[in-house]
Amino acid sequence: MNYVLPALNLTRLTDSEEVSYSHYQLPKDNVEVDAYLINDSGERLQLFLSNLVLPGEKDLLVSRKEYYDSLFLKTKNFLTKAIRNYLKDVQSGDPAAVIIKSLESADFQHQIDVVEIFLISNTISFEPRGTHSPKIFLFNDDEIKISYSIKGDQKTKIIKVKYQLIDLNKIYNFEISEGNSEPIVINFNPPLTAIKAADDVGLFESYLAVIPASLLVDFYHNYSSRLLERNVRSFLQFKGVNKQLKETIIQEPEKFIAYNNGLTITSTSSNIIQNGGVALINSLTDFQIVNGGQTTASIYFTSKDGVDVSKVNVIAKINVVKSEDRENLDDLISKISQYSNSQNKVSSVDLNSRSVHLVKIKKLSESITDPSGTKWFFERIRGEFNTLLRIYPGQKTQIEKNYPKHKRLSKEQIAKYYVAWGTSPYLVRKGGEKVFRDFMGFIQLDHNEKHLNPENLGRAFYEDLISKAIFFKEFEQLYGAGPNAIGQIRSSVVPYALSLLYKMTMVKKLNHFDLGAIWVKQGLPDDLKEFSKQLLQSVHEWLKYYSKSDDVGEYAKKEDLWKDLVKSSEVAAFEKNEFTKAILTKYRLSELEFKKRYISVETFDFSVINDNCRIHSNGSKFYNSLKLNFDDHLIPGELRKVEEIVQKLQVKHNLTEELVDFENQIIKKLQPIDPDWFLEYNMDSNNLINTIGHITNIYNKNLSRVKEAFEAETVKLVKKGISETKAISWKNVGQAISKNEVPLISDLYKIDELLKM
Repeated sequence: MNYVLPALNLTRLTDSEEVSYSHYQLPKDNVEVDAYLINDSGERLQLFLSNLVLPGEKDLLVSRKEYYDSLFLKTKNFLTKAIRNYLKDVQSGDPAAVIIKSLESADFQHQIDVVEIFLISNTISFEPRGTHSPKIFLFNDDEIKISYSIKGDQKTKIIKVKYQLIDLNKIYNFEISEGNSEPIVINFNPPLTAIKAADDVGLFESYLAVIPASLLVDFYHNYSSRLLERNVRSFLQFKGVNKQLKETIIQEPEKFIAYNNGLTITSTSSNIIQNGGVALINSLTDFQIVNGGQTTASIYFTSKDGVDVSKVNVIAKINVVKSEDRENLDDLISKISQYSNSQNKVSSVDLNSRSVHLVKIKKLSESITDPSGTKWFFERIRGEFNTLLRIYPGQKTQIEKNYPKHKRLSKEQIAKYYVAWGTSPYLVRKGGEKVFRDFMGFIQLDHNEKHLNPENLGRAFYEDLISKAIFFKEFEQLYGAGPNAIGQIRSSVVPYALSLLYKMTMVKKLNHFDLGAIWVKQGLPDDLKEFSKQLLQSVHEWLKYYSKSDDVGEYAKKEDLWKDLVKSSEVAAFEKNEFTKAILTKYRLSELEFKKRYISVETFDFSVINDNCRIHSNGSKFYNSLKLNFDDHLIPGELRKVEEIVQKLQVKHNLTEELVDFENQIIKKLQPIDPDWFLEYNMDSNNLINTIGHITNIYNKNLSRVKEAFEAETVKLVKKGISETKAISWKNVGQAISKNEVPLISDLYKIDELLKM
């Protein structure tokens, strides 16, 4: 569950990865559920069931749909029995008690229109004949008819039940998709009539159309907020403009099209037929509403209240964007979204992986080793680490050694850890794009809330970033999981506890906690662990006490809980405790220490030489073989560049940044075409990755005397009888780095030989 939930959020199948765990099982009634989530707009309930098949069991490979149907039925039984009040005997302390009581209530039944059941299973299905290719199962939507009473009015409604199988096939697709969402395909029957407004050949086509509001209601009912994935705003209920939208729908539905600015829609492919100057749109793939999300949601929720929307129409500008380059495609769609929202107050924060601030963090992660001699891997693009191992299996051992498993972080994780160390723990509970958007805003401002150039993100920033990650991870371990845990609300308690510690160590609006102590130890010192355990136990009780809802996890998403907690007498008393005061005094930096730590120190950028080492380690044979194997897929210009790489490798010369970028792109292009070739290729590795690891280590341990440290390596070797012409390579590398220049790869080859002696 923990492994898969972030992927579901990234692909926008869920609004957050922060689910409420609620394991509940009644074997005799064939009932089981593991977690639940209510989407942001409140009309969709998502239920999760985990199906772990352990090694050695017979049915590890499953090809029968009936197997999955039987598992889905367990959670559907939970849903129907809870709605019909058959699970009322649940104990109040049971983690499923909150969702069971909610499902029993008329208000909740009125609120929920769709229930989506996710079955997360480590099984795989395949076609039994022919190529044994992965088998994709589709499950028909279901319905539950319910009756309930609201304010004395008897109501009847149909709740749609949808089924999502997340098996190994799906998980693999998540890994190789780099976080791209599953495309929504909208079919129009009859076709939507439109007028072609623009055609930038090979880039995009634009159409103008009028969409009936009833269609938008159907779209939102089926896909909810997934329709608004690339929209930069969220639905804000019926306040301000939304209230006016609702009034127009009720009072003057025919005039809605005149009063409203309409929608901007993007799609990446389409089925459109031209007929006598009119375009007939049959389908749009990767359908997204990038402007007009509030219009769409307002129409849906007004219709949900029983208002007739049959006379309401909405004008739409439909952009069919065409590009084989996913990054350029996302960039173009992002700009369409940004510019179409420019009339409103919308943040222009770049949410994608191409952000210059994220690129800088990536460079820092490649350049800075921690005190244990290893590095933290920042996964700027989802699946980046697994892709690296898949493309270069010959270097797998060294890569995994350099970047231990527990030191690999996605940008979504970093966002969560960063924001938790602040005064907005409720944002962390919201998770997903919301916390990521705030993270991107925070890292673009310095301590005085002035714009921060990404180049000014230096060593102290990076060390603090990793320290915040360590803090969060250790707090999770201290809180525990399962029967020995402090409780069942870890995902709420951990960020709230961290935010309280942050607030306790504030000095003149700046946080003075010594995060450097966490970086040096790469963990929490014993006394800080003891204090943290006490803090977590206390916050657990405080959150339950101050929550105005039985569902503490949901209420923790509200700023109100944080405000009540901060001003509480319990927190004030905890802060005055002698043990607390001793810990805060020990780990609070003085003004002088604070200034010294955060003096801007330039960090050498190892990213270019790292890539050079990786490519040189592959060897010229690899790229010659690649050229032969993928000859039909390479255009002449690409062939010439592959040949240029081969030539550089043969004479041990540095590759330019342009060639390095080309190599990255061409491998990404070719790997999906024939992944087995990359796995099966017997690579003759020169292991320069290990060499650059040694060099980075020396650099990071001798920041104040880089040049002298590398000269000392040369002196040591000469004293051992190594010829100066070989030993001087260490000195050459040190001189280059001290001048902020990229070392010569030929010197690294010589150092590699010396390290093997």
